Amino acid sequence: MKIVDLSPAVPHGFKGPPSTNLGVQLNVRTKNGTGYWQSTQLDLMSLHTGTHVESALHTVEDGEPIDQVALERVIGEAVVLDLTPVEPMQILDVPDLERANEGLEAAGESIRPGDILLLRTDWAQRHIGTPEYFRESPGLTEAAARWVVERAPKAVGCDFFEEPAAREPGWEAHEFVVHGAILGAGIPLIEGLVNLRELPSRVSFFAPFYKFAGVESAPARAFALLED
Repeated sequence: MKIVDLSPAVPHGFKGPPSTNLGVQLNVRTKNGTGYWQSTQLDLMSLHTGTHVESALHTVEDGEPIDQVALERVIGEAVVLDLTPVEPMQILDVPDLERANEGLEAAGESIRPGDILLLRTDWAQRHIGTPEYFRESPGLTEAAARWVVERAPKAVGCDFFEEPAAREPGWEAHEFVVHGAILGAGIPLIEGLVNLRELPSRVSFFAPFYKFAGVESAPARAFALLED
């Protein structure tokens, strides 16, 4: 089997969402003398940095926290919906998803209930970790998000920042319509993926995440397994 890593490296300074405007702050300590010792402290990082999994609590008051999301919901068969090519700040609507789905079906594949649905734009390939990743990302309409929900996936993964209203600071919670549609339906959202272009239409997918308790998100290390 071949492993395809779907998570970016997260170095010191790697940018989180504009709502926080936080860059990752790593405090690396070493000790000299006989032998070598290094211990790194994470001083600052939004839990929505790099590849991460979000639960309903992100947009639903008293919703499901991330530690209650079973790993089975982010591990399993995934289907890739290829939306490429896309332009910066392009708004993807239902017709765009329908065209991509027609291409998927022409290749002999389909979105099945219970699949993990991966939305590919290749945007993260160019810009993840920079301010442009969020501020100039393509996005989904609320109708497109509801189209995704109607396919009944058990999780949704994206390689772009799908919420147009949150590209810049100053948005309000009710404007988070894409997250509201997907997370409100009880579907975990996997953001910050890379390398979706290396995957076939259907693949075995894994997004295990850190088990933080009582919060809405956790960093993940996503990957896919391909038959060599």
